[in-house]
Amino acid sequence: MNQTIVLTSGEYCASILSFGAELCSLKHLPSNSEFMWQAEKSVWPRHAPVLFPFVGRLKNFEYRYNGQSYSIEQHGFARDMQFEIVEQNTNSVILELSENAHTLQRYPFLFKFRIHYQLDNNCLKMAFEVNNNGTGDLPVSFGGHPAFSILEPNDAILIFEKDANPLSYLLEENFVSTRTKSVTDGKGQINVNEDTFAKDALIFKYLESSWVKMASKSTGKYVKVSLENWPFLGIWAKPAANFICIEPWQGIADSIDFEGEVNHKEGIIMLSSYTSIIKSFSIEVGI
Repeated sequence: MNQTIVLTSGEYCASILSFGAELCSLKHLPSNSEFMWQAEKSVWPRHAPVLFPFVGRLKNFEYRYNGQSYSIEQHGFARDMQFEIVEQNTNSVILELSENAHTLQRYPFLFKFRIHYQLDNNCLKMAFEVNNNGTGDLPVSFGGHPAFSILEPNDAILIFEKDANPLSYLLEENFVSTRTKSVTDGKGQINVNEDTFAKDALIFKYLESSWVKMASKSTGKYVKVSLENWPFLGIWAKPAANFICIEPWQGIADSIDFEGEVNHKEGIIMLSSYTSIIKSFSIEVGI
C-alpha cells in the first residue's frame, strides 16, 4: 500500500511516497510555498523519481553481464516499486527495497537499496545506500531526478557555483555522444527559455561546482542542489513546462558507441561482495 510520509522541521515540511521512495512535496509552511513539481499527468506525471540500478537509457534496453544479456527499463525499476519503511522519525525516514522475483528477472543480484531522507529546516538531505548481499560483484549506478516548480521558463535562471562555461554533452538518439556545446553566458549562468530543453537534457561531467542553484528572476525564490562527489549532472525539463529537474547522478546513459558489457559502462560501480556504498546530496530552498 502506498503511504505518504510527512517530515517536519521548523517552518518546513517534506512529503515522501513509499511507492518509489519518491519525494512529492517540499513546502515552506507559513507561506504555503511549494517547491516541488506536482506531477501534472498531461505534462510529466512524476515528482522526483529514484534512479536505480541504472541511470538513463541502455541500448536496446539491454546490458550484458558474464556473457548473459538482460533487459531493463530506462532509469531502472526502483521508481516503480513499493519500498518498505524501516525507520521513521519526525524529520527523517529510511525506505528500503530488496531483490524479488520482479527484479531478479532484470537484475540477477542480491541487494538492499535504501533511501534516507532528513529534513533540517530549509535543507533536505537525500542519501542513496546500496548493499551487495551476494557473492559476486554487483554492477550499479543510481541518482536523483527531482523536479522543481517554476513560474514559467523565462522566469528561471540556473547558476553554477564555479563553472563559468561548463560544456553539455549532446545526446544522439537518447545516447551520450562525444560532442558538446556551451550552454551558459560564460559567467556560469543559464537564462532559461522555452528552447533550453528542446533537444532533451543538459548533461555535464565532472563539474568543479559543489552546487547548482535555480532561482526565480521575479520573486527570488530558489532551490540549491549540492553536487559534491557526484560525477554527473543532468538538468532537464519538458520544453516550455513549468518545472526543471536538477539531477545528481552516479552513472549515465549509454554512450553512442557503447557495446553493452556492463562492467565497461561509464559511471558504473562494481560493488564487491558484502560491501556497501552511500552517497548523498542536499536540497536547500528559500523564498
